[in-house]
Amino acid sequence: MTEPDCLRDTRASYDAVAADYAALFHDELASKPLDRAMLAAFAELVKAAGGGPVADVGSGPGRVTAHLDGLGLTAFGVDLSPEMVAVARAAHPGLRFEEGSMLALDLDDGSLGGTPQGYLLVRKPG
Repeated sequence: MTEPDCLRDTRASYDAVAADYAALFHDELASKPLDRAMLAAFAELVKAAGGGPVADVGSGPGRVTAHLDGLGLTAFGVDLSPEMVAVARAAHPGLRFEEGSMLALDLDDGSLGGTPQGYLLVRKPG
């Protein structure tokens, strides 16, 4: 299957700016109390539903993945850009980051406790 131009273009764009993007937004959550509160509420909902791994899809340099890990979730990041994944792995060596597309995630149905983005939630059976 041929990859759509939009994925190649998006990947190339984020690869080109990965280090600068990470530097610019490294402490972005510090100035966003509502975002932190929503992520905390999300973490509580995942824990109340029995936990399970959480996928930060479009994780970029991994700041949200790391925040979710700090909230006690088993979080991992997935990003289209190999450079973003490399930056995330360097910044957060204890966390898992994978290259992948949100259009074709290599995840089984029901395998996640959730994703914080809201556009993707794979529920556990039951």
